[in-house]
Amino acid sequence: MGLWGTTTADDDKPKFLPVDSNAAGSTGAREHLIAVKGGWGLSPGLAASGNDNTDATPEVLVCVRNIAEAMGNASVISIDWTDATVGDAGLFDITITFDEAVDVTSAAWSNNQTVTNKAYILLARLGITDMVSDSTIAAQYFSGSGTNQLVFRGRVTTNAAAGYIGFSSAIGIVFDGTATMDEEDGRSALGIRQESGTAASPTLGDRIIMNGTAGAVATVNGALSGSATLVVDTVTGTLAVGQVVTVQDTSTAAITDADGNSGLSTDNSLTITAVASQTSVTLSEAITVANNVILLAMTNGGEEVNAESIDFQVAGPEFVAAGSAVDVTGIARTGEELGGSILLEVGTPDSDDGEDAILLDASAADTDIESKLDLEDFTSGLALYTQAGSDSGSALVLTGITVAAA
Repeated sequence: MGLWGTTTADDDKPKFLPVDSNAAGSTGAREHLIAVKGGWGLSPGLAASGNDNTDATPEVLVCVRNIAEAMGNASVISIDWTDATVGDAGLFDITITFDEAVDVTSAAWSNNQTVTNKAYILLARLGITDMVSDSTIAAQYFSGSGTNQLVFRGRVTTNAAAGYIGFSSAIGIVFDGTATMDEEDGRSALGIRQESGTAASPTLGDRIIMNGTAGAVATVNGALSGSATLVVDTVTGTLAVGQVVTVQDTSTAAITDADGNSGLSTDNSLTITAVASQTSVTLSEAITVANNVILLAMTNGGEEVNAESIDFQVAGPEFVAAGSAVDVTGIARTGEELGGSILLEVGTPDSDDGEDAILLDASAADTDIESKLDLEDFTSGLALYTQAGSDSGSALVLTGITVAAA
């Protein structure tokens, strides 16, 4: 088995780091790892990274080529909170861990249910008798921008009866109004991507962008080699400052930058900064391009098609690779593992200080012989479990959190 890979699975992260954050030393745990341009890096701004500067350059622990691209958009890989009985109208925090660092734009947190221009998670206060929602809770973005762990703080709405906290109808992070989330390269983490392997999509899946209607089409008149001055002819439309320049034929990445990278052929980062005439313009950086390549210059094209929320339905590429999506109801909390075995009590015969598990006794022909008895309820590390009401009903609730009565 390799020492690391290119998915969000714990087994694909460097094995010299512990899985459980509670066991993390000065080097951090696997939950603190993010996919950066150079490989697996340590998220900045956390205690494990040695400083509180979220803008610091992440320390690359293991070099893996193109890992950030292989990850696609930032994905939620785990969720956590502190076990507690939250007082009526009290506060609680939910920590969402991503597979790479993200930058959040959100209006300032407020001690109420106002969500205008905010990123938030919509939860419900569930009645203890019937497990039906008594009120909603908007856990608003609170901190963590620039790292791979975002904290959302919620204020419990008051109620005369005790209860539990569960997800409302939308299981995910909602971005209202101007609220958004970007990856470290400045692109939106909410961008919708083509499925890997589909027509016109490379192996890793391209982002879907808008097709511009206002702009120009031009043909390179004379090859360029490391120059920002572009001469063109056969111009259709009008060239203007601020237009995004891309190749017309996206199957051929004909433009390269100073480092020989061809991404700016289609990534909308190349722009017109000055127009000397309708046949000569200055670009935002020096490029190399062959003669007679057809270019597009667009004023309203190339922008990404973004979603308004991040669904917790898919928790990272490792689940897609396995052929099945897993939502937050089926994943373990950060630093925990699914399942777990029923152990012998410390001090009992053959308990090995509580390390030995109880095994199933079966006939020699039974394939389950000596299998461990696994936990499946709120003691198993699951993020959510099914709680029955004292009178009727049942619902999925956050493991370890209850709400006190008014």
